[in-house]
Amino acid sequence: MRLPPILQPALAIVLALGIAAPSAGQPQPHIAIDASSWHLESASEGISIFSATVPGVGIVPFKAVMTIPGTIEEVSMVLEDIPRRKEWIKNFGRSVLLERTNDYDQTEYLRVNVPWPGRDRSALIRVRISVSEDLAKATIAGVSVDSHPADTLPVLVRSKVYASTFQMTQAGDNVEIVTLIFVDPQGSIPKWIVNFFTRRVAHGTLIGLRRQVAKRLFSPAQLEAMHQRLHAFKSFQQGRAGTP
Repeated sequence: MRLPPILQPALAIVLALGIAAPSAGQPQPHIAIDASSWHLESASEGISIFSATVPGVGIVPFKAVMTIPGTIEEVSMVLEDIPRRKEWIKNFGRSVLLERTNDYDQTEYLRVNVPWPGRDRSALIRVRISVSEDLAKATIAGVSVDSHPADTLPVLVRSKVYASTFQMTQAGDNVEIVTLIFVDPQGSIPKWIVNFFTRRVAHGTLIGLRRQVAKRLFSPAQLEAMHQRLHAFKSFQQGRAGTP
């Protein structure tokens, strides 16, 4: 069975939204998606953007919340649709699968296009997926890794990715999306510019996702296949728990 469709594109979203990660040996900044310190920055077009402060870090983490009419399966199919990613993901450059440990765990090289005079960014990200027992919630969690034996691709300016998530919850006929965006593209870009553009890119990318889902590009058979892939996570988890 190939990698669950929900996983690959989440990597691209994470980096396209500006996500970053810590270097080896350094403490990893972290903020919980439900922390009380989040405060509302803006709300427009059905998307609420929150920000918070993490002590000792110049980069501001952002949380984006929105609702998309449809199902987790429909959103997941859009996430899987690699050929159409550039239609809705801001600044998407390239993604290359480096390793797939199992159907719910992979490491990927990502490249993001940065307009001149900036330099393109790259990142190595490990992403893992989990699905609730009732299939009402799917969470994609990503974090950077420092290196990978299969990585022979351009380093460019290597971004860092702190623990970040893309969470989908089925609520009636809608999917509630909460994504935690923690950005440090590295290099010489002033942090205030990074913070400003991360907010804009997050908003634009989520609008693009909502529009892409609304196109209803996938057949009932494709959506049923996605449902079965999500359902298979429970068996995978049980098998892992029973491994000595």
